[in-house]
Amino acid sequence: MLTITGTALAGHQTTGHAAKSAAHQSIDKALTPTKGPYGYFIDHYKENVKTNATPDNNPAISIFNNTFLSYWSPDGTKKNADLLQENLDKSIQITNHETQAEIDRSYLTDRRDLRYNLISGFGPYASAFIKDTNAQTDFNSVPSSPLPANSPYSSMKWADEDSKLGSVVKLVNLNEDSDWSSTGTPKAYIKYVRPYRLSSQVKVNPYLVNVMAAAKQNDYDFPSGHTTAAFETGESLAYVFPQRFQQLITRSSEVGYDRVLAGRHSPFAVIGGRILGTAMTAATLNDPANKQLINQAYQDAQKDLSKADDPTQKDDFANYEQNLKDYTYRLTYGFKPISSTTKPMVVPKGAEVLLKTRFPYLSDTQRREILYTTGLPSGYPMLDDPEGWGRLNLFKAANGFGEFLANTTVNMDASKGGFEASDTWKNAISGKGGLIKAGSGSLTLLGNNTYSGGTTVKAGSLTADNNHALGKGDLRLNGGTVTLNSKHVTVDGNYTQGNQGTLALKAGDKASVSGTAHLNGKLVLNGKSGSSQTVLTFGKRIGKFDHVTLHGFGKGAHVMYTDKSVKVVE
Repeated sequence: MLTITGTALAGHQTTGHAAKSAAHQSIDKALTPTKGPYGYFIDHYKENVKTNATPDNNPAISIFNNTFLSYWSPDGTKKNADLLQENLDKSIQITNHETQAEIDRSYLTDRRDLRYNLISGFGPYASAFIKDTNAQTDFNSVPSSPLPANSPYSSMKWADEDSKLGSVVKLVNLNEDSDWSSTGTPKAYIKYVRPYRLSSQVKVNPYLVNVMAAAKQNDYDFPSGHTTAAFETGESLAYVFPQRFQQLITRSSEVGYDRVLAGRHSPFAVIGGRILGTAMTAATLNDPANKQLINQAYQDAQKDLSKADDPTQKDDFANYEQNLKDYTYRLTYGFKPISSTTKPMVVPKGAEVLLKTRFPYLSDTQRREILYTTGLPSGYPMLDDPEGWGRLNLFKAANGFGEFLANTTVNMDASKGGFEASDTWKNAISGKGGLIKAGSGSLTLLGNNTYSGGTTVKAGSLTADNNHALGKGDLRLNGGTVTLNSKHVTVDGNYTQGNQGTLALKAGDKASVSGTAHLNGKLVLNGKSGSSQTVLTFGKRIGKFDHVTLHGFGKGAHVMYTDKSVKVVE
């Protein structure tokens, strides 16, 4: 967590140039990327080729120097035997407690094209995606008996680059069809044996028992190629269709879990695949040579899919809480920290691009702040790579800021549609900074927030969907609308409403202001006939609302002001 002194933050909030610079310098320092032994991954990602076969010249190997390669040596030496045994034990536990549905799913994940596997993450949009990419697979069911030893993977082209959504297919194929995306070179150097060969207690997928028994001895575990491809594909699709951001990356993580379920890979191998796949995706999206294709893919996906949802389509990722639980578990696979948990978060160079379409109304710096304030603690096995790829929590990042490092202005343009028009932040936001809502768009705060810099609304709409959504500090409604959508919203400070501001509530909801309420502007209340309610309570009141609109109340309803409250009575 970044700490900014009270003096520096106060200057940042006001106009003191020196103090403001100090606050910005603190934030800039926190957000500055750290180089790996190879430099920055996004600048060297194409060096992952067969001719670069060591950590000295291949970033896809040296990215694991201070994690997996500190537990295991390619010469077979176990540098941390206990940790490697725990990794194997988790494979044993997971494969011996799988359900029939998981056995079937992990079989299909194994056999299908690595990219086709991610389509289920589209949920109700999957049918349209399949139709408009000409997506196909020759594995749609499980066999009646184990496959023969020489059974091939899917022989079908997963989707068509000449289809209606050909630009999206091309973007996904950028990595999968390239030499630098392969995990073959890292695997060949690291030489870590697959879990089912390390222990007979690892239960192999029954449909694949012959196939896996016949696999070559140099068919290694780390890092998982399927998982790498799953995150490359899922995060690319999440970029062009961020409406399904969390569902697609949850499916990416599920592909990794399927590899453990099948006995193919260990948890460390799929964590490594997530790290490598995420770094590769960020590199691809940052590469100037891909800019035109990336923009076209985004535009085509938005035009084609935005209104193509089919409510009758099965959605395996409709349950937000389950997605959150599954994705969060698969970040660490339940390993406990093995070193300090208090090291500062590090945000990799270029990682902010992964959130560009999810938060189109924010700056690159603000997107880096989101990654910084939602990252995992340090100390977990596998996660402390030099640049910070392992500690990124993209699921949580998709829910907005975890902390306001300083006053944060959010300028949304409703005319652009999508998340510019309306967005919801679900995280509990802390920090010494405050929120400034500008622009015509609508923002909803769902978290139990504790940020202490106050809240200012200049334009558009801000909805408080939690009693403590507005954090701590003053609430200033200079323009636009503040909607209270929770039973008892608290303002831990003063409330000031200008003549261009509108306060909106529904029946039964109210706000409590701990300080002084300066009233002006408009009050809109949706109630019901025959009811009376308290709208506001406060320590002191100055002024009254200029205009009051009461919907649903009886003809005699009116607003009554007291020294400590505003009420609607009939």
